[in-house]
Amino acid sequence: MQGSVLRMGPCGGGGGHDRDMDMRGVNRVVKLVVRHGDTVDAISVLYERNGREEWTDLWGGQGGTLSEICLRPDEHFTGVVGHYGEFDGSFAVRSLTFVSNARSFGPYGQEDGVPFALPAAGGKILGFHARSARRLDALGTYVKMADQSTHTPQK
Repeated sequence: MQGSVLRMGPCGGGGGHDRDMDMRGVNRVVKLVVRHGDTVDAISVLYERNGREEWTDLWGGQGGTLSEICLRPDEHFTGVVGHYGEFDGSFAVRSLTFVSNARSFGPYGQEDGVPFALPAAGGKILGFHARSARRLDALGTYVKMADQSTHTPQK
């Protein structure tokens, strides 16, 4: 049986506009761009769909320092941890750390506020969804769960 894709989260504040990826045919995340400073200002995702690479829009604002996370072809995200809290009068994502099957990236932003975790629980993160306006208000994941075995144990 082919693994299913689950929508997890989002975690963070309630402001901003919904941002989403069309998950049809998505094979993997190739690269993330994160803009960050005292908070996480924005992210953008480069993903592979049916063998072709596509970018999402920039989810958030242009502030902060730009950092890139490039995944190797055999690498995938296994979790995201972070913090959200009040910043400039509203609740937003304050920090993000991305964890792959080989290494971890971050933290980006300031680890201040309420901690959250979006683990893939044995699966892999294929994509993201969010809420954003001037900064990243909330972040969630799309997780492809591991294939389930359909065999029956031998007696």
